[in-house]
Amino acid sequence: MSENLRPTSEVLLRRTRSLNAPSPIQQFGPCGRIMKNSAMVMTIQDPASQRLTWYKPPLTVLVIKKVRDVSVLSPFVQLVRWLIEEKRMVVFVEQSVMDDSLLLGNADFSGVKEKLMTFRDGKDDLTDKIDFIVCLGGDGTLLYASLLFQQSVPPVMAFHLGSLGFLTPFEFENFQEQVTNVLEGHAALTLRSRLRCIIMRKNEEVTKAKPPSNLLVLNEVVIDRGPSPYLSNIDLF
Repeated sequence: MSENLRPTSEVLLRRTRSLNAPSPIQQFGPCGRIMKNSAMVMTIQDPASQRLTWYKPPLTVLVIKKVRDVSVLSPFVQLVRWLIEEKRMVVFVEQSVMDDSLLLGNADFSGVKEKLMTFRDGKDDLTDKIDFIVCLGGDGTLLYASLLFQQSVPPVMAFHLGSLGFLTPFEFENFQEQVTNVLEGHAALTLRSRLRCIIMRKNEEVTKAKPPSNLLVLNEVVIDRGPSPYLSNIDLF
């Protein structure tokens, strides 16, 4: 055997390795899971080739719509009515939706308004209440939805109804078919990593009882320096 050749078993072992990082989380919300198959035993799968499965049938859905955009109102009402009346799901929306003057005059919305559940951003914990999320808008709507969940994020289905749609791959025209595919577990998953942002202020005492501000964010962090013209240090690693 040549010195430059390796045993077949060693070559095969090396070929099963992947440059893709392993998925740190296998659970998404109370019900969502990554579908496992025999190939995952030997290899680390590409984060773009995962598939969704449900531990139990999803019952609750959070619908987030783009704010101050009249064009989103009709799709929002269509989706909410369909989820409640056809799929018999519990639908959560933001409290501000219930007070939207443009929606209050909508007869179709009035028919389902009393069946909607609401939450208050920053006050109500949705971690174990939401099985999956539907976003209607652009990338900003998706980024906001991600910020609401600082632990396990349920599967997010983002419809492109905004100005920027790099992260929103779904078109709304045939939303019934697409949402049904997700509910039945016939959907592909694209895994995305989030950034952990820790904000420490000067002369602020950090203790176990009062830890520094800690946020998980998708894609980017914006720090407002306020009235100060200087920003001391940013550590990226």
